[in-house]
Amino acid sequence: MKENSGQDRKQKIRDKYKGTDVSEIEIIPAKPIVDFTESGGIRRVAAYVRVSTDNDEQTLSYELQKNYYTEYITGHPGWEFVGIYADEGISGTSITHRKGMLQMIEDCKAGKIDLILTKSIARFARNIVDCLSVIDLLKNLEPPVGVQFEADNIYTLDNNGRMILTILASVAEEESHSKSVIMNWSIERRFRKGLFLTPELLGYDRDEEGDLIVNDDEAETVKAIYYLYLNGVSFSEIAELLKAYKRKTKQGSYEWSASTLAEIVANERHCGDIRAWKTFTPNFLTHKAKKNNGERTQFRRKNHHEAIVSRTVYDAANYLRASRSYAKKSQTSARTKCCRQWNSSRLCSTG
Repeated sequence: MKENSGQDRKQKIRDKYKGTDVSEIEIIPAKPIVDFTESGGIRRVAAYVRVSTDNDEQTLSYELQKNYYTEYITGHPGWEFVGIYADEGISGTSITHRKGMLQMIEDCKAGKIDLILTKSIARFARNIVDCLSVIDLLKNLEPPVGVQFEADNIYTLDNNGRMILTILASVAEEESHSKSVIMNWSIERRFRKGLFLTPELLGYDRDEEGDLIVNDDEAETVKAIYYLYLNGVSFSEIAELLKAYKRKTKQGSYEWSASTLAEIVANERHCGDIRAWKTFTPNFLTHKAKKNNGERTQFRRKNHHEAIVSRTVYDAANYLRASRSYAKKSQTSARTKCCRQWNSSRLCSTG
C-alpha cells in the first residue's frame, strides 16, 4: 500500500509540472532596458570626473577628462548635456567629502539626469560599499539612472552589470589597500633613515631642500606664547592678546584659538627636535587620523634643526600643560562625584 501511495504522489507531481495549455497564458513582457547609446531612450546626460592628487600631471588629466566628456555628450544626437560633476584632489576611498559626487546624487534624485558617464570604477569609488550603494540608489530611482564605466565597459542597468561591477569594485578596493600598505612601508623606511616630513609650522619656513629654517618674525610670536604661558596666562587669554597685538597665524589670520596655542606649545619642533608618526591612519577607507599611543613605531631625532625655544623652556611648558590638564580632570571628576552624592541623598530623603 505504501509503495502504491508513493508512486501516486510522484505521478501527481509529474502531471502538475507538465503545465497547462500555453494558449491560456497571457504573457506581459517586461520593459526593455534601453541601450545607453540609443538617443531615443536617454536624453539628459552628465559625466563624473575625479583625480586624487593636486599635482600638475593630475590636473592635466582632470582637464582632459572634462573636455572629452563635454565634447562627447554635446556631440551625441538627442542627448542633453547636464554638466560635469567633478572632484579634484579628493581621495576615492570615501565619498563623504566629495562635493561633486554628492551634488550629482542629489540632482539624480531630483530627476535631472538619466545617464552618468565616467572613466572607470577606480575613478568613481575605490570603496566597494560606497560604489555599490550609490549604484543601487541610482538604479532604484524612478526613473532609474544608469552609470556607464567606459574603461570597464559596464552599464549598471544591464542585467550582468551588478555582478561584474561587484568583482571589479573589489579589485579596485584591494588595489587601494595595497597602495596604502606600500605607502606606509615607504614612509617608515624614510623615517628610519632620518628623512623626516616637515609640514608648515609657525616660526619656520622651508628652504629649497624642504628643511626648516627660522622665520624671525613668526619666531617672536612663538617665544611670546611660551613666555606668557609659563607666567600663568591661559591659552584663551593669550589668544586674545595675540589678536589685540595683530600677530598673525601661520595662515595669515588674526584669529587665534586655545586649541591652536596648545598644539604650538606641544610641538617638539620648536625646541629643535622632531618626532615622526605622532598620528596614523588605521583605516585606509576612512582616512581618519588617530593619535599614536604606541600602536605604531615612532622615530625621534634631537637637534634636527635650529631651535626657537630651549629644551628646558619646552619641557617646563609641557609639564605645566600636563599638570593643568590633570588638575582640570580631577576638578571635573570631583564635581561629578559631589553631584552624584547630592542626587543620591535627595533620592534617599524623598524616598
